[in-house]
This record gives sequence, structure tokens and C-alpha cells, in this order.
Amino acid sequence: MKTITKKLALAIGLAAGTLAQADEVKEVTIKQIREAAADACAGGQTYQVAYSHSVSEVAIVKQVRRFADERAAQLGCVTVLHDNTQANNLEQQINAIQGWITLGVDAIVVLPIEPTALQPLQRQAQAQGIRWLTYLGKMDGSDGFVGFDHAQSGQIVAQAAVDWAKENGVTDAKALVTTLTPLPSLAPRWTEVIRIFSENGIEVVSEQDAADQTNGLRVAETVLQQHPDLDIIIGMADDAAVGAMRAIKLADADADAMFVGGQDGSLEGLSAVNEGGAYRASAAILINELGANIVDLALNAVREKGPSFAYTPTVLASKADQPLLNFLLSNYEN
Repeated sequence: MKTITKKLALAIGLAAGTLAQADEVKEVTIKQIREAAADACAGGQTYQVAYSHSVSEVAIVKQVRRFADERAAQLGCVTVLHDNTQANNLEQQINAIQGWITLGVDAIVVLPIEPTALQPLQRQAQAQGIRWLTYLGKMDGSDGFVGFDHAQSGQIVAQAAVDWAKENGVTDAKALVTTLTPLPSLAPRWTEVIRIFSENGIEVVSEQDAADQTNGLRVAETVLQQHPDLDIIIGMADDAAVGAMRAIKLADADADAMFVGGQDGSLEGLSAVNEGGAYRASAAILINELGANIVDLALNAVREKGPSFAYTPTVLASKADQPLLNFLLSNYEN
């Protein structure tokens, strides 16, 4: 379970700490990022941006990499280098970064598997003038940050559930909220949900760790047995919510009278929302913007122009906005 939890955590972007500039970072807009990087190729300069994710085999990561490549091609003077680090293999990541430093790339964007182990490489890279940006995690002295806001995610999906309950006249609603307590940096994904539910009279009857489909199924099955009148299930990740949906079907519960919501905007989560039924919402990361931000924030750091620390927006994916849902699904089309 520990290995699975770590892999899930890194795959969905679990920040290792709190950014010192958190308030300022939240104010940075996509427009500001794009405008700052727009003229990067005007002077005939070329750039190499290296990007290391800890679980490059994961589907959503492959799509983020694709969008980084597309942004680089759009600009015309940027090459994105990718490593093959898989399953949080620290040795693979170290070897890739050492190679990039030797190559003399302009910027390295890394999801640090073990920040302490990477600190010597960070110092070596920065001593050579290479910009060091972190992706979803934090390292002291970095030149930039590419990530997204877990609090915003929890708030979006919680408010969607509250709105559904009000619109459907659901009173004394009962909810299951899944958590991942070994990773407190993710806590806003569930603490914000619990706070908003409390403020709106929704009783959270159970909080249990579940981030993947297997545990989402297990937890939801147990809670449905204890509370057959359960109204709402919120997954701290779409995978947990997808597993919970299976439990609802196995229990032959009334899906029309329930609200299931997830977070991340995974392909399975978005597909479940699109099918209709109980899975009504996902707090979806704009992975196209996330991929582009890898390139643009790195360029901004290299050129010392515009923001190099920023969150990528999260949006509500639901059938109420079919065009947006279609767009989010299209992000997974190759």
C-alpha cells in the first residue's frame, strides 16, 4: 500500500511543501504566462527544456508531456527533452538529470522523487546557469514552480455537491469523503470539502483513505452497508470516485438519487461524468495548460521575464457545461 500510495501521490501532483509565495502564485494568470513567453523566439535564440516526471508511464502524464511538446513546436525555437523515469525510480531520475546537466540544457523541470537526493544536482545545474524548476513539489532555492491548487480542487467539487443537494431538495444529506492522510500536502482536497459540507449542513458520516479504484470500491462498499441512505461520495481523486461508482452498482443503490464527484479530470473520471448518472462532477486540471506551462514558465525563468511560479487552473467538469466537458475529454485524444 505504501508503494501504491506514493506512486498515486506523485502521479497526481502532490506538493512536498507550501510555497513561500503561495498567495502571489495564485494570482498569476495563464495570460500573463503566455504573454511573457510569446517573444522567446524573436531573437533567433534556441532553448532546451528538460522535463522529468517520476511516473512517466501514467496516462495523464503522457498527455501532459504531449502538450509540452505541442507548445514547444508552436513557439518554434524550443526542444523539450523527456526522461524515462518510471515507478518513482530515483536512480533513473538522477541519471537523466546528470545527463541533462552535462548536455547543458537551459532549464530542468522536475517532479522530485526525493528532494534531498536531488539537491546536489540542483546546485550543480544552477552553478552552470541552468534554471531549476520544480513540478508539483517544492525545493528551496528553485527558479520556478509548475503546479496546481489542491484547495481550489476541493472547493470546486464540494460546491458542485452542495448545489446538487439544494437543487434536488436533498435535506439532511449524508456524505462519504475519501482522504489520503499519509500525504498531508494533499489535505485541502478533503479538508475543503469537509469545511464546505459543514457550512451547508451536509453530514460527513465517514472519512477514509482511498486514492485508487480498489480502495474506492472497498471503502464505498463498507460505508454503503453502514449507511444505505448515503447521498454523496467525494473522491480525493477521480480513481477513488470511479471505484465508488462500482460499489454503488454492486449494491444496486439508486444512482439517480446520489452525487459522486472526483478530482483531477482523469480520462475515466471525465468519461464517467459524460455517461451521466451518479458521477456528476470532476474538479479537472486543464492538462493542456499544464503542459504548456512547463515550457513557458521555464522560458520565463531562463529569460528572467514574467512569472516563473504559477498554478494551472482547475475547472468543474459536468454535464451542465457539455462544451467544456467535451474539450476536457478531447485533451486525451492523440
